[in-house]
Amino acid sequence: MLSTRFLTRPTVSTFAVLRRGSACFHSSSVLQTGKVFEAQEETFGSLVEKASEPVIVDFYAEWCGPCKVLAPIIESAVNSNKKVTLVKVDVDKIPDIAHKYGVSSMPTVKAFHKGKVVGGFIGAQHAKFVKEFVERAGSLAN
Repeated sequence: MLSTRFLTRPTVSTFAVLRRGSACFHSSSVLQTGKVFEAQEETFGSLVEKASEPVIVDFYAEWCGPCKVLAPIIESAVNSNKKVTLVKVDVDKIPDIAHKYGVSSMPTVKAFHKGKVVGGFIGAQHAKFVKEFVERAGSLAN
């Protein structure tokens, strides 16, 4: 089981990342680079719940500052680990899925394996923590 960690408030480095510009924003369309997908209500089941490989789900909102900080960190960690897929869920567009998985704070990241939640964390985290989280999820791959 993966551990859960919480961040209580942003750090100075959080704001430095925000100043970098639009690269920190989530995309509203499916990304074709690496294994990063934007889920729609009709695609979430096939991308996450029916997937045989480990899947990291990033529950975010466009207006969420910490979500914008976490986005490039988690995308980089997933792109360097070929055993996992990243699925982004905009909770404002598909709130039913966020509610189904108990998402009440953002960003919330959950690791899934064979359709079941196996770990997660809430809040923007340091790159080292995110990379270790993704590696632990990837180690569940067959």
